[in-house]
Amino acid sequence: MTGKNTPTKKSTKQQHAEQEIQAGDGSVAIGGSITDSAIIHGQTIVLADRFWRDLQHALPPEQIKEATAAYLAYLTDRHYYLSLKGMGVSDRVPLKLKLLELYVPLKARMELPEGETWKRDLSLAGRDIAEYEDAPHFGEPIPLLNVLRNHSGVIVLGDPGAGKTTFVKYLALKLARGEGKQIGLDDYLPILLPLAAFANALQAKDIRLDDFIAEYFSGIGASLPVGPMLAEALKAGKALILLDGLDEVRDLNMRNTVVERVVDFYAFHRHQGNKFVLSSRVVGYRAVRPFAEGLAECTIVDFEEDEIEEFVTRWTSALEKQAQGHTQVAQADADADRRELLDAINHNSGVRQLASTPLLLTILALMKRQGVTLPERRVQLYDQYVSTLLSTWNRARSLSGRAPGRDIDEIQTVRILAPLALWMHEVSPGVGLVGREDMRRKLEELFNDRGDVSPHQAARQFMLDVREHAALLLERGPAEFGFIHLTFEEYLAAVALALIGQGNSQPIIETLSRHVGEQAWREVTLLTIGYLGIRQQLPKIAGEVVDALVAEQPGPAGEAVVLAGDAVLDTWPSGVPPQTKDRVIAALVVTMQDSTLRPELRRHAGLLLGRLGWRPGDLDRFVELPAGEYQAGVRKEAKEIPYPFFVARYPVTNIQFARFVKEDGYQKREYWSDIGWEWRTGKYDQRTMEAVERDWLEHRPLAKRGAPYYWHNIELSNPIVPVVGICWFEAEAYCNWLSKKIVAVPEGYVVRLLNSEEWERTSRGSDGREYPWGDEFHKFAANTWDSDATGSGLGGTTAVSTFPKGVSPSDTWDMSGNVWEWTGTWYDDDCKYRIVRGGSWIGYQWFARSSFCNWSIPLMFNDDLGFRVAIAPKHP
Repeated sequence: MTGKNTPTKKSTKQQHAEQEIQAGDGSVAIGGSITDSAIIHGQTIVLADRFWRDLQHALPPEQIKEATAAYLAYLTDRHYYLSLKGMGVSDRVPLKLKLLELYVPLKARMELPEGETWKRDLSLAGRDIAEYEDAPHFGEPIPLLNVLRNHSGVIVLGDPGAGKTTFVKYLALKLARGEGKQIGLDDYLPILLPLAAFANALQAKDIRLDDFIAEYFSGIGASLPVGPMLAEALKAGKALILLDGLDEVRDLNMRNTVVERVVDFYAFHRHQGNKFVLSSRVVGYRAVRPFAEGLAECTIVDFEEDEIEEFVTRWTSALEKQAQGHTQVAQADADADRRELLDAINHNSGVRQLASTPLLLTILALMKRQGVTLPERRVQLYDQYVSTLLSTWNRARSLSGRAPGRDIDEIQTVRILAPLALWMHEVSPGVGLVGREDMRRKLEELFNDRGDVSPHQAARQFMLDVREHAALLLERGPAEFGFIHLTFEEYLAAVALALIGQGNSQPIIETLSRHVGEQAWREVTLLTIGYLGIRQQLPKIAGEVVDALVAEQPGPAGEAVVLAGDAVLDTWPSGVPPQTKDRVIAALVVTMQDSTLRPELRRHAGLLLGRLGWRPGDLDRFVELPAGEYQAGVRKEAKEIPYPFFVARYPVTNIQFARFVKEDGYQKREYWSDIGWEWRTGKYDQRTMEAVERDWLEHRPLAKRGAPYYWHNIELSNPIVPVVGICWFEAEAYCNWLSKKIVAVPEGYVVRLLNSEEWERTSRGSDGREYPWGDEFHKFAANTWDSDATGSGLGGTTAVSTFPKGVSPSDTWDMSGNVWEWTGTWYDDDCKYRIVRGGSWIGYQWFARSSFCNWSIPLMFNDDLGFRVAIAPKHP
């Protein structure tokens, strides 16, 4: 045990660095912000007076107010900024981010886990609850603050990094600033201290918690009676006692003693109206679990989508404010950073799982700030995580600041954890939970293989270290071990495979080939290749593994090629040789267009091609349609188009529309019609309109009219899928812009949207077929809701060159399914609705018929609505 970590005494005059101000009596200087310091200085005096105004106490009024002001100033000074110690990154200029600006409210479940942590579901620890036996029924998560409001005392449990310590600091800071009512609490005086410090004091002498609190804080107010003041607050029933880190009391007997003293303290003081919070890891809690009236237990649950987005929004905004101040430029940069980080999180399930834990999400945000490309460089991210969780974080993050009794050798620990993780993944794929005795025997085997003189003792010590000091491998149930997230097991298993190779790709190829098509091994495969190419800097070996997947294609048809494509995307540009990338791209094109493969696999191949830089060679080509008759409508009546016209071979893709955006097409009035420009500039919103139009406008405010609505969605904005999220006016403006770019436009012709008749003629040819390819629907020829074997669609848009068997007689692609296409024709005589044609990825096959007409108001911007351009007479 280390010595007691008491607050440092402060003089009433303190000299701070440049940009700080000098603290006066009873105040505190917050570095870098005179405004903040002045506010806090004034607040502490006002709050001290307000707190004691109607309360009885035994101390002289001025003394108790001065002591309270000094104490509140100390709390604010200590916890004003978020601690980023131990996060594994450093800066020339330290980050100073305000905790209250970054804090995202936590949620918890009232049930206590059956084992040492939750038997988790969804994003929690990366494990599916269905994998567990006798899984309990969990209630809905509720805000952690609600639990505190409704109970006298709350024991807050959670895994490492779940946010327990930050929660108690948040409570202390809010109350110290007089903002208790904002979070549903009265004007309580917060008393925050680490239980490890109380345990240290108990080792030296028998001391009541009341007396320890007075002694612990006695040094912060010079000659002021801070200790007696806190005792008076307890007597008055106006204290919120925040006891952090029960798990940091390592000795079990001492932990029992601490719990007994805390329960005695709670039982005595709760009746006056005081409130209590005690935090602990779940590991080791059951052995000392206290029971007392009014004492509730809850366990913090992981962040969900909304919390992750709120954190990222707060984080990026705070960073840019610090760098650039409260400016429009800072806000714009924060918005861009926010989108990039959310895209990185949402694109990969492994990264998404890590982002569900506050600590891991913070490290992710810091890594992104350091310039690590995410998620393609996940292997670097995971390496940083492992390093942080094994060393710096565990020593620096506790409230007490105490270090573990013995240091962990990071390199040697990884050399044991990696083969252990591989073994766990082999015996429990996708779950990663193993029994205590099984793990002990495996550890003995590993230490024996390393030549350890006492494998039994080494294995025993390793398991003790895991329990006491590490945040990476945890007891996850009764006599059951697993990693804090399944992702770390997958990463370390990949490290083990790379180390097994020792520069020889063959054993790695043999192992990974056996598991192609198994979901539990997909991430391990990608991370193994990434570790070889990036971490070990062996791109030739990584390339050999990828080449083998493409050449031999083990597993279900197409799976190995798509897996190879994901691996290249993960490691490019330095992780594999250029010729490997070329071979993978060639194989992906074949896979994308192979009608015998599962359509979702074909879609994945197309999305990979877009992100790897491949483009159809004829992407910007037009096809000519001669004048003449065709059979129109359901009745196939003869109609004539008396002029030739030219139609784009593909619907407009994101890479094509990006040229319009890059050339400031949204800012140049010349490309927009009068009504289109009204929409673009917001003047349209002042019109009198029907409710449906108003609804579409409200869902796309002016700030979101400078690019397609889904421009930053990582899948919908893939370069070679159709652009979506655009209204009719945007499609019209693009045509006007393109008219100025194409030189060889025949006289009297313009670039415009097809009218409904031109579209139908192009789609079905002159013989009146039902679909571009014939009269019967074929799942393999188009992207519709019916194209998947389960009848639930492919999940999104596809690359425009995915379905060669769906090409029309006019040699145009994607005229059935994928996205609806705007036309220039009104649907009704009142000119309220435009005709859209072709069906979409969320439409049934019936809508994908060449004769089918649908309609949309011009303001609509769905994720399945795009357009195709034509070169045709201006007024047909």
